Amino acid sequence: MKRTLLFLKTTHFSATEGLELTTEMKLVISSAFIEITFGLKQPVLSLFKTVLVSPPSNTSTSKRVLFNGDENTLTKHINLPWPAVKNSFTFSDAGFNFALQEFSHCLIIEHAKSSYFSKAFNDMDLNAWKELASKKMPLIHEGKYTIFKNYEGTDLTELFAATLAIFFEQPHEFYSYAPTFYRTTAKVLKQDPRNGKNPK
Repeated sequence: MKRTLLFLKTTHFSATEGLELTTEMKLVISSAFIEITFGLKQPVLSLFKTVLVSPPSNTSTSKRVLFNGDENTLTKHINLPWPAVKNSFTFSDAGFNFALQEFSHCLIIEHAKSSYFSKAFNDMDLNAWKELASKKMPLIHEGKYTIFKNYEGTDLTELFAATLAIFFEQPHEFYSYAPTFYRTTAKVLKQDPRNGKNPK
C-alpha cells in the first residue's frame, strides 16, 4: 500500500479530452508498476513523471501508425490506452499487458540513464539476462517459443517488456517453456510470482 501511495503522489495522471480520469484508472495503472518493482528498491519513476490515459488507440504523428501505448522521452509522458489496460488485467492469461510492457520500457530507459547508485536493476543480473535473451531471440523469432510472439524476438527492448508481461501473467507456463530464462528474469526482478502471496 505504501508503494502505491508513493507512486500516486509522485506521478501526474491526466486524460485526453473526452475521457474522464477516475480513481480506478489510477489504481489499476499504478498496480502494474508496483507489481514489476515489488522486489526492487526503486518505488517510483525518476524520468517519466506523467501518465496520459487515452481511448483504446491513438495515431502517432511521427510514425503515422496506430499504437496502443508508448513512452516519450522528450515529453516524459507514458501514454496508456483505456479500457485496453483494464482488459489486460481482466484477461491476464493472454500473456499481454499494456501497462506492464510500457512500464518495463520506462524502467529500461531510466536504468540506462541513471548513475550506478540509482539504477533500477543490478547490472550483473541484467547483463546476464541480456546475454541469455540474445540467444533466445532467433528461436522466438522462428516461433520455437510459442508463449512469445514472433516479432518479440527481433528487438531486445521489446523482448524485455514482453518477457516481464509473461513473467507476471503466465509464470508457470513461462517456467515450463524456458526454466533457465525464467529464473534469470526472476533474478533481475528479485521476485518469483509462482510463490503466490509471497513472491520475494
